[in-house]
Amino acid sequence: MKISARTNIYGVIGYPIEHSLSPMIHNAAIEALGIDAVYVAFHVKPGMLKDAVYGMKAIGVKGFNVTMPFKTEIVSYLDQLDEETAFVEAVNTVVDVDGCLVGYTTDGLGALEVLKSTVGNLAGLNIVVIGAGGAARALVYHLSKIPCDITILNRSVEKARFIVEKLRSNSNAKLSYRSLSEDDQKAVIPKAHIIVNATPVGMTTPGCPISPSLVNSSHIVFDMIYWPPETQLLKEARLRGATIVNGLPMLVYQAAYSFKLWFGIFPPLDVMFRVVEEEFSRYGER
Repeated sequence: MKISARTNIYGVIGYPIEHSLSPMIHNAAIEALGIDAVYVAFHVKPGMLKDAVYGMKAIGVKGFNVTMPFKTEIVSYLDQLDEETAFVEAVNTVVDVDGCLVGYTTDGLGALEVLKSTVGNLAGLNIVVIGAGGAARALVYHLSKIPCDITILNRSVEKARFIVEKLRSNSNAKLSYRSLSEDDQKAVIPKAHIIVNATPVGMTTPGCPISPSLVNSSHIVFDMIYWPPETQLLKEARLRGATIVNGLPMLVYQAAYSFKLWFGIFPPLDVMFRVVEEEFSRYGER
């Protein structure tokens, strides 16, 4: 990759950021398409986000991704949000449009692509989404456009209710919500075709977000977590014969939609998947 004074800069901000795979994914696509750009990771300490965003704008960074812990906080420092992002209240992609910083979320599209590539047609299916945070909201926003049944399970029923009430009037899906109590899990999960974990349980905290005994061989279980590659939920689901999918393809798909927002073209997915899979195979050899 040749870098000059004309090279456009893109990147990702977060804390910590050292282990981000985003530079590897995006630079592979940039190089494959011969674009004069570079994508780098920016280590931003808590309390410095406002300065970082204004600094990005000042030095002409064309666009950047946002990861933990700044996806919600950054909303305050942007000039504009698209409709989906305003609902989700979390941003993972920022585009500089003639000095105006516009926030988007591509997490929902990324998750939807995973489900479509796994199942095909989602119409008529019963889908359970565990969690009511930004990732869950983003996915449910897109699923609500499909004639399917969606149930949100969350510890805080109020947060789940908020999503349903916000989307119900313009939804093609049947939307409902319940708590994560044992009774509610037993009432909902056995009927599901697809179970999606949109919580950090299994990554930042150990354990399963639901009772694994309710999972069976007819289920498709999608965990948005990509590290570890097999969470306890996925392990338990696999042992029970379910079809399992981790968050790795979502990572690539959401990156691809960010790329399209910046460059106006969809990147080569085969290139993106290859570099990620090669990196994960190296982890497995250690």
